[in-house]
Amino acid sequence: MFFYFGAVSAILVLNAVRWSFSQSWIDGLFTLVVLISFAQAVFFALFGETVVLSKAGYLVIHVLHRGLVKLLLMELIFLLFNGVNWPVSSRQRWRWGQFGLSAFVLLDTVLLLSGNENWYQSLAGHSVSGLYWSLLIGLSAVGIGIAAKKRHATGLTFIMGSIFMLLNELYVLIYALLHRWPFPDHVVSIDLQRQVLWGGRILELLCFSLCLVFYQRHMAVVKAVEQTQLTEQIKQERLENELSMRRLEQEKTNVQLRALQAQVNPHFLFNSLNSLSALIDDDQERASLFVDQLSQVYRYLLTTRDQSVATLSSELHFIESYYHLLQTRHGNGLQLRIQVDPVYQNRLLPPLTLQLLVENAVKHNIVQASEPLQIDIATDEGGYLMVSNNLQRKRTPILSNGVGLSTILAQYQKLDQPSPEIIAENRRFIVRLPLIQAAVNVDSP
Repeated sequence: MFFYFGAVSAILVLNAVRWSFSQSWIDGLFTLVVLISFAQAVFFALFGETVVLSKAGYLVIHVLHRGLVKLLLMELIFLLFNGVNWPVSSRQRWRWGQFGLSAFVLLDTVLLLSGNENWYQSLAGHSVSGLYWSLLIGLSAVGIGIAAKKRHATGLTFIMGSIFMLLNELYVLIYALLHRWPFPDHVVSIDLQRQVLWGGRILELLCFSLCLVFYQRHMAVVKAVEQTQLTEQIKQERLENELSMRRLEQEKTNVQLRALQAQVNPHFLFNSLNSLSALIDDDQERASLFVDQLSQVYRYLLTTRDQSVATLSSELHFIESYYHLLQTRHGNGLQLRIQVDPVYQNRLLPPLTLQLLVENAVKHNIVQASEPLQIDIATDEGGYLMVSNNLQRKRTPILSNGVGLSTILAQYQKLDQPSPEIIAENRRFIVRLPLIQAAVNVDSP
């Protein structure tokens, strides 16, 4: 008996400690189950030899003990095996089963306490006892059937615990039927049968304890997987949002570039036609050359409209034609010097980059023969293209929204290239442009 008491005490302590850490309703329920078994063990250990019980009294203790244990285990089954996800009809039948068992345990206890000493031996007593044992055995079988559908450690250990519980109930039933009350303690066979019963209950509690351990481990894995999935989902949503924002930025850049190209066409055409009109009367040869350069400029604007990159050589040829048109208007007030290493001629950059920078320089600086604007285009040892001009700001500030420079920066960002550097020092304005290797894969807009 003391071995049974010690084993149940150890199981109770272990489950109470686990419950204190987990704060789980399931652990709390099972700790209560073990506590009921512990209370029964304490009663028999302290008062088993001094308090003389009738068979009715013994049955009251057994009914309360096993009835409460079965009620709590029914709730454990509901929680362990996701009863909230069962069909509505199944949940309702399960709750009615718990209510029916509670009512029957209460009725059986009242009848045993209020009846005469030999009531349990009457036909009514045998009927009630038979129904009681049928309920206990049936519930054990139902628990086994539900757990068998879960082919994991939690289900298997629950099946083992339910099997031990079923065997214990059958054993108690046979024990009570084969021996007359009171059971003589000096009979060796009876003492051995008690030890077998206590051992079976210890194994039953151990199996259910292991079931909860596996359940906690399973839930920890499930939570970790859900957390990982949630993190991945948030990460995916963040990436999708960033991609959407990037697409919007790219579309904005494309719109700005097209707007600039559209702006170049009418304004530049108007200024060019004015210059051409003046040249036709003064110098027809220069006018003819002007028309050739103008056609090259507009041919380039048309061919690069849907391109994301252009070669440096094509950009330089374009800027020379563009510069020729500007020089027709500004004369010696504008000077262009190109010093590009031939090795970089096949490098790439966004189209119209040089045109935007040259136009930006002419727009914001004084362009006069007495104060010429010097624009230099050169490469450095690092493979960068340097576009610079001397700073001589116009006395009347020019309104600007900075679209030209921001468009260049956005175009490089869209191509996943390093951003250009903008430097203003020593009375010079410098833009340092990365030249893209021809082997780099760039997508058209």
